[in-house]
Parts: sequence; C-alpha cells; structure tokens
Amino acid sequence: MCFLNKKEVPLVKIIVEMSTAKEILSENLKLIRKQKNISQQFIAERCDMLASTYNRIENMKVSPSIDTIEKIALAIEVPIAELFQSQNISDKSLVQKLEKINNLSEYNQNVVGILLDSIIEKDKLEQDKDQKMKSRLEELDSLRK
Repeated sequence: MCFLNKKEVPLVKIIVEMSTAKEILSENLKLIRKQKNISQQFIAERCDMLASTYNRIENMKVSPSIDTIEKIALAIEVPIAELFQSQNISDKSLVQKLEKINNLSEYNQNVVGILLDSIIEKDKLEQDKDQKMKSRLEELDSLRK
C-alpha cells in the first residue's frame, strides 16, 4: 500500500487544528459560497429549501442530514468530502512539503512514510525514556524523605 495514494485524502488535509465537523462544514460553506460569489438564496433554491434554513445550516444553528449535505454539495458543485476538509493549517511550510510528497512516485512516498514512522517511533521511545527517568528520580527523592 502506498504511503499517500492519489485516491486518498492528501496529508495536507489531515494535518489540521482540531475543529468539530459542524465548525468545518460551516467555515467551508461560507468560504466556498464567497469564492464562487453565490448567495445563500441561490443555494437554498437549488436545494429546494428556504434561505433561512440554509442560513441556519451555514451558521451552525441546525445540523443538516446527510441528504441535505449532499444536496448542498451538488448545488455548489463540490465533492461532499471538500465540505469537511479543514482549512486551518498552521504551518504553511509543512503544507508545501506535504504537497511535494503527494507528487512523488509511489516508491518515494513509501520511503517518506517509513522515514516518518521511524522518526515518530524514535520520538515516542525518547519520551517514554524521559518519563521513566523522571519517575525513577521521583522514587529516589521519596526514599530520601
């Protein structure tokens, strides 16, 4: 299996600040609507709903059903997945690197994946070692008292 298959969600979209699905949906609906220069009324009409209902969805006053989300995605001509992809990526240089990784060959993507897994495992081991050392020092300290 390839580290970053072109059919999967790119890593760029995965590394995000934590937000609820409702918040991400709301932010993306507003962003996409503004980028496409379309009104809430236009979307509501294409979804066969009242503009006030669409407004409540966009402003997180109600939670839309999957069917409603699908209608909205069709109305604004974007894949449903795009409505739930966070735009809050804090480190832009990381984003650029991840985009470059996404364009590598499958082999090189796998190599990057292995390297990242190795670094993450090394860091975890170092943190565990530090925690054990701290615990031992506290134990020794308590014996002195």
